[in-house]
Amino acid sequence: MSSRILLSLLIAVLIVVPSVYAESVRYVIPLEGSKWKSSIIQVHVSGGEEWQRNQTLQALLIWNRAQLWIASEYFPNSSVYTFEEGDSNAPVQVTLLNSGTVVGSIEAWTDYHAQKGVIESATVKIADQNTQEALLLLNVHELGHVLGLGHVSCCDSDLMIPYPVDRQASYLPTTLDLYAVHVLGTSEYMPTLVFLPNSIPYRTIPEAELTLPESLNFLAILLVVPVITLFSNRKKKP
Repeated sequence: MSSRILLSLLIAVLIVVPSVYAESVRYVIPLEGSKWKSSIIQVHVSGGEEWQRNQTLQALLIWNRAQLWIASEYFPNSSVYTFEEGDSNAPVQVTLLNSGTVVGSIEAWTDYHAQKGVIESATVKIADQNTQEALLLLNVHELGHVLGLGHVSCCDSDLMIPYPVDRQASYLPTTLDLYAVHVLGTSEYMPTLVFLPNSIPYRTIPEAELTLPESLNFLAILLVVPVITLFSNRKKKP
């Protein structure tokens, strides 16, 4: 075989192999094994100072608006989960802790009470952080667990990677995270893993989608979104 033919084969391999590898890369996220039956999830926040509790309220808002965004982009009129602020009897209890009360290196954790694949309640503990950004990130991350998401290992900056603060993850959900929540909210079965379809590019939600008019506060949005969701669900009925 001539050197020219060998060179041609080598060039072909260098061109084909990277493209095949790129197509084989799959964005995947594990699920916790249970999901919420109700599309409205009430959350009660306790502990911490007002500015710290506001980070939790902002995290609720981020998930609400992010789900509306992916629904409008890819799944028109589909139902979404909606977080809203609740009282001390709410199924989700978020407690903000002083950093001195945390044992070891764990900064936040979420525990479930579930039966037959249905989440009935969740308890979230979040330690104080040095910056608002870090505290917001932990809140959004733990609420991802509340929704039923596990930890991502395929993407270094994804919101749902382990130890997101130490690894400087984004506080914005990705299309992978949001698609998995969509699957949880609309599928009748409970998959172990969720793969992002090739038709949906992997990216974080555009930050502009989270921008609010100055005249609206967190509580107003948390009350308005359920109404939008209810109206959307009603349109689907025959």
